[in-house]
Amino acid sequence: MSRFTRLQKILLGIIAVLLAFIVLTNNKSSKLKSLVYDPFVMLKYSILDYPIETMKDWVSDFNELWSVKQENDELRYLLSQQDQLSAEIENLKRENDELKRLIGYDITAQYEKVYARIINRNPEVYNNQITINVGSKQNVKLDHAVISSSGLIGKVIEVNENTSRVRLLTSQDQLSKVSVQIHVNETSVINGYLEEYDINEKAFKVHLFSNTDAVKIDQTVTTSGAGGVFPSGLLVGYVTRIDELQNENGRILYVSPAADFSSFEYVAVLCEVDQ
Repeated sequence: MSRFTRLQKILLGIIAVLLAFIVLTNNKSSKLKSLVYDPFVMLKYSILDYPIETMKDWVSDFNELWSVKQENDELRYLLSQQDQLSAEIENLKRENDELKRLIGYDITAQYEKVYARIINRNPEVYNNQITINVGSKQNVKLDHAVISSSGLIGKVIEVNENTSRVRLLTSQDQLSKVSVQIHVNETSVINGYLEEYDINEKAFKVHLFSNTDAVKIDQTVTTSGAGGVFPSGLLVGYVTRIDELQNENGRILYVSPAADFSSFEYVAVLCEVDQ
């Protein structure tokens, strides 16, 4: 296929004729040269130089526009990552705060805290058990108490070399009974025991051994240490409701858990210090 159109071929022919004419009349007067040469230059500029320069300018503008588009695409991508980065930062801050609270949790000197992370929580028994990444190699033993950064969450029921299973206080097998005490004032406590976790109420049911009126809403509930499984003074929750017992001595308290059982990732196992 020819690179030139029919019109361009005609114009090129005219240019060739004019060039030949200029060569033949090289010795004629300057007036004649000007008469022939000037139209030739204008014709050459119109047919060749101007289109080429225009094409160069267009290519340059296109390259610059493409470069700007690529830069804008990169900036849009970076901006789209902002939300993801913010979410990651917030998650790291939350984990950092949780670990700080866990490390700072006050407990008696005869126990050391072995820190662990949850590595398995079966959705089918979400409220019952968790698996953590510490075991016998880290001095973890059966019945050791397990706390989160907010309070007591359960006890160890199975120990392997590097992992352990923990039964949560929210377990529905009713095997997590805990001796507790209610702090009615700075010097007095009322004893009872945690019977079960009521899923509908989202609260522990605590059976008091007396009909005392000293227990009030929002009072603190902690472990009493009776029974020898859980150390004394571990935070369990806060009184939210008080029910009378019919034909029976005592009362039933509903206690809102101090620990959020749906969100913690890190725990500590309270291991006895070898004397």
